[in-house]
Amino acid sequence: MKKCILLLTVLIALSLAGCDAADNGVTHRDGNLIVTNYSDYEITDITISHLGKTVSVSPAPIKNTQICYFTLAPASDYVYKISFMDREGEEHWREFTDTFSEDTQILIAIQYSDNGWTIDYDK
Repeated sequence: MKKCILLLTVLIALSLAGCDAADNGVTHRDGNLIVTNYSDYEITDITISHLGKTVSVSPAPIKNTQICYFTLAPASDYVYKISFMDREGEEHWREFTDTFSEDTQILIAIQYSDNGWTIDYDK
């Protein structure tokens, strides 16, 4: 029973998202979906959802050039939505379709310009 509880705890810990909020540089972490905030404004509640259900969420705020790492299970043609809350409490989102594997990383950029937020692939 103790082994089952320990295993469950480890699996939950590994499935949670992690954000890099270090001011001294980038800490590289594992993840196949990486979201970077390129705006001067802080964003929070970065959420990944699939078919209306939350897959992963990171409530920690991130600022300019800070990163959130998510690990999604391998899947082909996976339709998912990325959303976040801005400094005024407004939700912004965009839907994507990608193929996830352990070897491929999908990079997403969040930017603010001309009084508007964009969520797109990072180049």
